[in-house]
Amino acid sequence: MIVLVYASVSLVKEQMEQNSFKYLNEATHQLAADLYKTTDMDRTILTAMASIIANESDDNVLSKVLGGYNSIGSYINYVELLRPDNTMLDSNANVRDVSGVLNFDIESKKGAYVSDIVYSTKDPQKRIIRNAIPVVKNGKTIYILYGVVDLTKFANSYKTNIYDGNAYVYLEDGNTGDFLLDTWHKSFGNISDYSDRSVLSKDDFKDAIINMRNGIDGNLSFISDTTGDILYMNYKPVGINNWNVVVTVQDHYALADSRAVNKIMYQMQLMVGISIFIYVVLVIVMLIHSYHSIKKIGLNDKNTGLQNRNAYDAAISNNKAKKFESLACIFIDVNGLHEINNTSGHEKGDELLSYVADNLKEEFNISDIYRAGGDEFIIIIEGMSEETCKAKMEIVNNAINARKYSIAYGISVLKNTTGYSEAIHSADDKMLENKRLHYAKCGRKSR
Repeated sequence: MIVLVYASVSLVKEQMEQNSFKYLNEATHQLAADLYKTTDMDRTILTAMASIIANESDDNVLSKVLGGYNSIGSYINYVELLRPDNTMLDSNANVRDVSGVLNFDIESKKGAYVSDIVYSTKDPQKRIIRNAIPVVKNGKTIYILYGVVDLTKFANSYKTNIYDGNAYVYLEDGNTGDFLLDTWHKSFGNISDYSDRSVLSKDDFKDAIINMRNGIDGNLSFISDTTGDILYMNYKPVGINNWNVVVTVQDHYALADSRAVNKIMYQMQLMVGISIFIYVVLVIVMLIHSYHSIKKIGLNDKNTGLQNRNAYDAAISNNKAKKFESLACIFIDVNGLHEINNTSGHEKGDELLSYVADNLKEEFNISDIYRAGGDEFIIIIEGMSEETCKAKMEIVNNAINARKYSIAYGISVLKNTTGYSEAIHSADDKMLENKRLHYAKCGRKSR
């Protein structure tokens, strides 16, 4: 009986560890997607600003244009303009010599880019990231426009809410190993600082460092030198420069549910004297129930009732070799969810997501719908025509617009395709174009 209970406890713990890595993977995926999309949207807005600036020369007018940047929903804290004489103009019409830090000729040759960690020209002690856009007139670069991200402030906004906010987020430069962000230590170190940690997983930190350098995601479990806790870690490439987003959680948060189950099992040992037979039957029944409960929790989204990211990843994996005569994919992104969360609270954001999900359920089978991320829904249907998809999504879109909200979506229907990936990527590209058009027309304040 003791062996049975011990084995059961180990099984539950192992299952919870696997679930923890799944939750961490979902969080890193969402954080990477958010950073990539927000940076891309910032670049679109900065490019539009650059086209306005190209036709202006007066410092007062230029500073007003700089001051017009709307930072809501963006990680950019302020914008500034580098001029050919190596002076920097800011939104307050202040001009400062930055020749010791930046060189216009060198910067103009780089084109548009996102920097790694650099130091601010306003405060040499502050670490920042620059989103640079050349201002071109008549084929010649006349200024460089910078969107500046203050990494200290960035740490306050780039977070995950898994495990009730008790998980920590890092942003690592795969080329150098430097941390651009560290929400635990509130400082900037290097991934190699952790290479001597005691590791419990198959891979160690040296493997992780190589993976990050090569843009490969992975998991790691190790013992913290600071607290002595076991930490679970997942890392994933962002798609910007060679950055990786890393999320860690301490085992007492990750395995909290496991400990509660274990406590019940240990208490049940006291019943052995009453009846070994009954005890064995009860343990088996509880294990079966726990397995199905964990499995159900792992595949369903609590807020919307839809299939979650775990179910979506499993569907892709299970169908990667399957051939389809016709496969339809609809990629949906809720516009303005971050703004609603920031201005009205996450409860309102959850209500919006539930409303979108309810309308999708009206038109499509729930077994075909996945909530793939925070504001992303994906529908995968075999055999549905593009005309039918468009008609159904028009009904959904009209219902959402009637509530003064909006979505961006893309539809892809492929013939004679294998697996889901090509259809998903095609629909995602169309959705992103739809979203760019929405923000270009309505601005970032539009919900």
